[in-house]
Amino acid sequence: MSRPSQEKCRLCSKLSVTEAKLKHGVEGDRCWDDERCHNRRSYYRHRGVRNYNRKQHRRAERSPEQLGTSAAILSIPAPAAPAAIAHFYRETKDSPLHAIGAELWMGNHRVAKIEPVHCLGLAETQVRMLLVRILEGFSSHKTLSQILQHSR
Repeated sequence: MSRPSQEKCRLCSKLSVTEAKLKHGVEGDRCWDDERCHNRRSYYRHRGVRNYNRKQHRRAERSPEQLGTSAAILSIPAPAAPAAIAHFYRETKDSPLHAIGAELWMGNHRVAKIEPVHCLGLAETQVRMLLVRILEGFSSHKTLSQILQHSR
């Protein structure tokens, strides 16, 4: 099991060398050791990056392509059902709605896209009408109409 990280050393690593020597050296709490502290400070400063790289290296070693056993990749055609996706733009979940955008998908392909429309200052009924207009626009889209006629 690894040794637990020292909170004091982690906080010290964020200070400059001169600040750390003042705080933890002869004038401070006397925990500064010239032989070890430079290495510890570097370890704590770069710990996250090193752990991330180590984790990526382990994942690459365990991947099935590297082991010689490859999994079969199957492609299943998606049904060509139309789907409208609305994008609501806001800063946070509780902030007011800023804009609405939409996309029309047919299976795995995007058929049409409506650029975001700003709706700051619009009333709730006006926003609902905007959504209805977006759906009407998608319904009258020529590609969607042709596909739906061929499927009947």
